[in-house]
Amino acid sequence: MSKLLQLNRENWKVSQLGECAILMELEQEGYQTAKVRKVLNVLESVTINHLIDIIPAYHSIALLFKSPVNLHLVSELLAGINWNDKKNSQPQKYEVPVCYDLGLDWAEVEDFTQIEKAQIVETHSSQVYTVAMMGFVPGFIFLEGLDSSLACARKSNPRTSVPKGSIGIGGQQTGIYSLESPGGWQIIGRTPLSFFDVESNPPIKLQPDDKLIFKAISKDVFDHFEYE
Repeated sequence: MSKLLQLNRENWKVSQLGECAILMELEQEGYQTAKVRKVLNVLESVTINHLIDIIPAYHSIALLFKSPVNLHLVSELLAGINWNDKKNSQPQKYEVPVCYDLGLDWAEVEDFTQIEKAQIVETHSSQVYTVAMMGFVPGFIFLEGLDSSLACARKSNPRTSVPKGSIGIGGQQTGIYSLESPGGWQIIGRTPLSFFDVESNPPIKLQPDDKLIFKAISKDVFDHFEYE
C-alpha cells in the first residue's frame, strides 16, 4: 500500500517501511540528489511529532519515528507542508588532491576497463563529481559523475582494511573512504585530506549535491599534506 504525493512539483510515492518508519520515493528513478536535498531541507525545518531521524538516499528519504505510525496520517501531514525550500542553499565546490600512485588496484582496473593508467587518471581527474550520499560507514562519500568508461566491478574478495583517504571505483560510482575500514571498491588513489572528524559538529562538512573535483598530486606532495 502506498500514497502518491506531489511535492515541489515532483511525484513522490509514500509507503510504510516497518511499523515505525515511512519511505518517500521519487517516481523518477536514478540519481536525484538535488530534488531529494530540496525536500530534505524542508523536512529538517518543520516539526513532525515523534520523528527521530531523517535518512536521505539517491532518490528516496526514510522517516524514522519513535513509535508506530499510520501511513494515511503521515501522508496527510506531508501533503499539508509548505514545500518552499527556505534554505535555498547553494552547493559548495571542493578541490580534492589525490595521489594516484598510491592506488592499490591498478592492475585490476586497467584489465577490467582495458584503459591504461595514465588515461584513467586523466579521465578520472577531469570530471566534476556530485556528492550523492554518505554511508556505509561514517563519512564514506558516494560520488556520482564517474565517466562510464571507468566503471568496474567491486572486488570479489573485499579487503579487511582500506586506508583512510582512499579513492575507489565501485560499479558506476567513485567514492572516498574517510575512515580506515573494510571495503571492496577498486582503489586507484588516496587523498591526504580528512572529511570526517568525530569531534566536530557536524562531523562532516560535505552535503549532498556539493561538487568535487580531483587534482592529481605526487607522492612527495601527498606526504607534505599528510604530515603538515
